[in-house]
This record gives sequence, C-alpha cells and structure tokens, in this order.
Amino acid sequence: MPEVTYENIQANLVSAEQDGGSMRCGFKCLVSGETFESTGGIQKGQGLGDVARHSVKRSLFSSVRWGIARAVRSALGYGLAGRVAGDVAGTAVGSAMNKHATSFSEDEKKAAVVQAFENIQSRFVWDAKNNRWMSAQAAGDVLTDFATQLNQAPVTQTYDKGVLARMLMEVSLADGQLATEEKSFLASFMPPETGGVDVLRDRPPLSGAELAETGKGPVRETMLMIAWGLAFTDKGLAEAEKSVLARFAAGLGIDETRAAELQNWARKFVIDQAMDGVYPNGKFDKSAQAEAYSLAEQIGLDRAEAERVEIRYRKRNGLI
Repeated sequence: MPEVTYENIQANLVSAEQDGGSMRCGFKCLVSGETFESTGGIQKGQGLGDVARHSVKRSLFSSVRWGIARAVRSALGYGLAGRVAGDVAGTAVGSAMNKHATSFSEDEKKAAVVQAFENIQSRFVWDAKNNRWMSAQAAGDVLTDFATQLNQAPVTQTYDKGVLARMLMEVSLADGQLATEEKSFLASFMPPETGGVDVLRDRPPLSGAELAETGKGPVRETMLMIAWGLAFTDKGLAEAEKSVLARFAAGLGIDETRAAELQNWARKFVIDQAMDGVYPNGKFDKSAQAEAYSLAEQIGLDRAEAERVEIRYRKRNGLI
C-alpha cells in the first residue's frame, strides 16, 4: 500500500481542529459513510517533509513492527478522540486548520493530521482502483483475518485495555530483560493512561482472576491475537514467550484449537506487513521478498501460506 500522505488522506478528512498541542481529526470512508475520530500530536519543527523522509527509510523489519504498533494503537485507543460516529460535526477543515495559526505552522499541523490518520490506519485499507482509503468494513474480503478480527471485536473497555497493555508487557519481558530499543518501541504505542512502560514493567504477572474478568466473547480473542502478533515481531519465538501466551489463552478461556487459529492469523498479519517492504511504493524488491519468506519460516508459517499472503496483499493493493 502507499505511504500515508496528507495528499492521499485529504478526501477522507472531514474535520481538523487544533486542541493545544494536538490536532483532533475526523476521517470518513467515502464508501460506507463511517467516520472515525483520532488525534495526532503537533511537534515543533516537524513538518510533512520530515514525515516523508522517515517513511522512506523504513526497512522490511521496521514495516513489520510499524504494522503491529498501528494495530496495538488502534486496539488500545491510542490517539482516538472518540468512537465511530455517523458524521463529525464541527468547524470546517479550512478554518480549523487556520485556528491558532500563531502557535504552530500550517505544515506542522498537517504533519499531525497525518499522524492522526496513522493512529487509526488499521481501520482503513487502500482502494488502489480508485486511489483512496476506505474503511475495513467497506473493503470486504480483501482484509487479513487479523484486521477483520480487530475491526469486528475491538478492545473498548478501559479494564480490558489495561489487561492487554500488561499482556504485551509480559510478552516483551518473557526473556527477563527489556532492551532500550524494545522499551522505545513499546512506548510508541502504550497510551499514557496505562502508566507508561516503566509503570507496566513493575506490575506483577496477570493472575487467572484478572484475565477471567475481561469482557466476554470475541474481544478476548482479539487480545490474545495481538499478543501473538507482538511476539512474532521478534523474528522468532522463545519457549518463555510460548509459556506466557499459553497462560493467557487458558486464563481467557480460549481453547487450544481457537488459540492456534488466532496464532496463525497473527503470523499471516506479520508477513502481510512485511510486504510493505517487498513492494515499496508498488515496486517489487526481490531481496526484500527473500527476507520476508525467511521471516515467515522463522515464525512457523509455511511457504505456501506465505505465498498466499503475498498474493492477497497484491490483490488488495492492485499490484500485478
């Protein structure tokens, strides 16, 4: 899929209003009419050019991590200003963008709008035929099973979000250490209300009772699936991580068959995200493809399944 740019999200942008150091935005699917709200932080000195340069430097592995970070941000409500609405009422985009113009430049605010969209990007897919973003619901069967599960059973309750944040921390700490790079990665999607990485790191392991008090139904499956997705971004899976994830499945009341299915959806999602590095800007990179298939092997996805992931990615993005 293409990188998110201010130009290619403009058609979806229905409101953009500055609120202190953030931009509160509404993005609408032109097919289904769904509107999603999100916020993006305004950073002094960071404009659209800085966002573009950051995207160009993204490697295949960082594409994988960026993809799971987007999914977690969406699941935890990071950057969300509210739930889905039929429409977003408020100030017109033009006047809203000019409000408080003395505080931040227009370019800095536009960069924050791009960030706001990226925070909920997992709720959209790129419609290559019409060169636009449309909601996951409107996309139909081109979505991955992972994205479909995330959209159909989002983690909405505050308690569940807190448990999910702790699950992700436990997966990251399964080997007994948290490297600086890993800490920064986790900090990029942990909402402030969870207390942050340092606070979460000091929490005790989740008990069976805490897991059993999460919302009933498919939301528990979403939580376990996301935890598996994070585990697979390490290019492998340690026995300690498997043990932690098995404990989560048992505590959430998810049987082995369903847990295995969710695990496989997470594998396929990771490889689907890797395809952003295989087809940067729609151009095929043979060496990146070899790296993606190597990653698939490392996380337990067989060659045939990995090929099907790539084919679906090409179909979704209008690639030959």
